[in-house]
Amino acid sequence: MDEHPVRLLHKTTLLYLLATTLILAAAGVTLMLVIRKLVDDEINEELRLQLDLETEQIATGRIPNNPMSTVELVPDNFTLAEEFGDSLLYDRVQDLDEEYKYLRKTEVINGQNYRITVMDSHVGWEEFSKTISWVFAGMALLLIVAGAVINYMAARTIWKPFFQNLNTLKQFTLSTPKPVQLKRSNIQEFEELRNVLEEMTRSSWQEYTSLREFTENASHETQTPLAIIRSKLDRLSQYPVSEEMAAHIVHAKSGVERLSRMNKNLLLLAKLENNAFTEKQELDFRQVVIGQAEQMEELFTLRELQLSLNCEPVTVRANLFLVETLVSNLLANALRYTPQHGSVEMELNATAFTVRNSGPEAKLPQEQLFKRFKKGEQNSASNGLGLAIVQEIGKAHGWQVTYTYQQAQHRFSVRF
Repeated sequence: MDEHPVRLLHKTTLLYLLATTLILAAAGVTLMLVIRKLVDDEINEELRLQLDLETEQIATGRIPNNPMSTVELVPDNFTLAEEFGDSLLYDRVQDLDEEYKYLRKTEVINGQNYRITVMDSHVGWEEFSKTISWVFAGMALLLIVAGAVINYMAARTIWKPFFQNLNTLKQFTLSTPKPVQLKRSNIQEFEELRNVLEEMTRSSWQEYTSLREFTENASHETQTPLAIIRSKLDRLSQYPVSEEMAAHIVHAKSGVERLSRMNKNLLLLAKLENNAFTEKQELDFRQVVIGQAEQMEELFTLRELQLSLNCEPVTVRANLFLVETLVSNLLANALRYTPQHGSVEMELNATAFTVRNSGPEAKLPQEQLFKRFKKGEQNSASNGLGLAIVQEIGKAHGWQVTYTYQQAQHRFSVRF
């Protein structure tokens, strides 16, 4: 299962927090070890100085009067190098055991062998380490939080042009009137990315614009010749001709009509992509559906198809011509692909307009249904533009056009 993507700023901040925490933890352990070594060395040095002082006093014949030291005569053959250790002594004043560190060593003074022990009280390492740990943890937490906030704010500032350009690209379409313009940045990598994206989108926009202009011009320029051909064929059909010639004329007129319809559809698509239909009004969608159904009722009867309507009153703000075209194209599609004696249902409510028709599953993959010149049956009289026009009309009004096939029924829905 794919992981849910994480925002870049959150990802970098989390990595910063993890790295900082690990570094500070390692630094804290190292600091504790170093401090412990320094404290032990300092106490050991003080004990050595104290032992040297005791030795000098004994050498001069003075009896040491220090409650923190003991002097014992030992046999000459008893020797002891420096011995450091920890001990507990009872403190009557505080009524508790205190930790002491001692140094024990034998020294030969004036021909006699002495075992000298000196002690020094010190704060227990556990208590000392707890104090240092709490202080260090507080400073580390403050550093982590402050660093994370500073890093997050700095990253937002640095990445701001990137996110602005990302939003611009999300809103960009090839049908916009001019190429995309991205925000400049003082970061070299962002500038390189901006230049590449601007050049890429500019090239795509120019190619698309050229193709769109060619389509518009070709459709416009072919209208007049098609009208002339249609007129000439009409005149030819009025003359007495053989049955074979009459059949040729009928086929020619049929081809001209198909070409004329395709031209009109291509022009309509071009106008939709150019946002040429800006005029909108409040209209009764139900009346449009009823009107289009009445116009095509005879065709459904000839095909012996059952047409049923279940329409609620729905008011939308839209272009009347485009809504009529949308309903007409969906009905024509249902009429064309519903088998004889089949059924076509139209349903309208406040959320969607739906056309359902019975029939076998489409041979065309679902993702290609709304593409231009794609037809469910290659020998169909359709030019493959009807559903593409439906989708573009939906986009022009902010509606979502969907298709599903369930229970042996094709279902086209326009969600408002």
